Amino acid sequence: MRHLRAICAIAESGSISKAATALKMSQPALATQLRRIERMFGGPLFERGREGTRPTQLGTWVLIRARSLLPAFDELRRDGMRYAEQAAEKLKIRLGCMSSHLAINVIKCLNELLTGADITVRTEEAMDLLPGLLESERLELATLGDYPGHELLPPPGVVYAGVAVEPIFVGLAVSHPLAQREEIELRDLASEDWTLHALAEAGHREHFWAACGRQGFAPKIAYSADLSLAIDLISSARCVGMFQATSKGYPGIVIRPLAGTPLRFRHMIGWTEHGPVARHGPDLVQAVTKTYWAEVRRAPVYASWLKRHLPLSPPV
Repeated sequence: MRHLRAICAIAESGSISKAATALKMSQPALATQLRRIERMFGGPLFERGREGTRPTQLGTWVLIRARSLLPAFDELRRDGMRYAEQAAEKLKIRLGCMSSHLAINVIKCLNELLTGADITVRTEEAMDLLPGLLESERLELATLGDYPGHELLPPPGVVYAGVAVEPIFVGLAVSHPLAQREEIELRDLASEDWTLHALAEAGHREHFWAACGRQGFAPKIAYSADLSLAIDLISSARCVGMFQATSKGYPGIVIRPLAGTPLRFRHMIGWTEHGPVARHGPDLVQAVTKTYWAEVRRAPVYASWLKRHLPLSPPV
């Protein structure tokens, strides 16, 4: 249904960029989603011309059926929600997690805050899916994140709350000539090969490119890989890569801060406005924030960085 809503939005606006604004998505994220949808249907659904984006013959066929299915599905969902509210014996919470150290903290705090709740968890390598799952109420809660200049806006019926803004560090092989430095200038990595996650979410790639541009170079992305492969590539000195500051490290790799903090990431939590988490949202954010900073103190590189740059104790 999420795919069909995206197709209808593109057809109604006549433009991927306008549809992305209406759906509260980035244009690259919607374009990527459209390519996935077209692969699923086996052909292009739209063609671009001077007058905008128009449906192909296949696209017209899909749109006719989408416009009849969506209202019926909305009615089914509303009826199902009313039935679930009447029949529910215990609180049910579906949590969607992006790949970050914050996820386990949210699970722990949620279990402590809502004792006895039926909590199910799904992880998504592509964080871009999570806002749509919240909006369609297929999730009640999600861990999210965004980047400076690419801030996420909550879709209708969803609330976002920030937990912490975290610097992004760089990982390189222990044998790398820069490995002994306390902090590394981003420009000193201009000649390096980089690895970037194959499913980097909207904003991450753009934030990285912009930071490198301000340092006077364009990064060379030699590898598009998941974390396990990236660790092998970096430890064998084939490339360098970005790591969360809360990372406790990997064999053969040193993780170092970047001087001046050119790369940053904001941890967030999102929940449905009328869902079971809503009344507990502020308490959950407070508990997760406290747990996050306690976790930070067990990440030696990040803890050392904080002492140098934030002499006052971080929030608890």
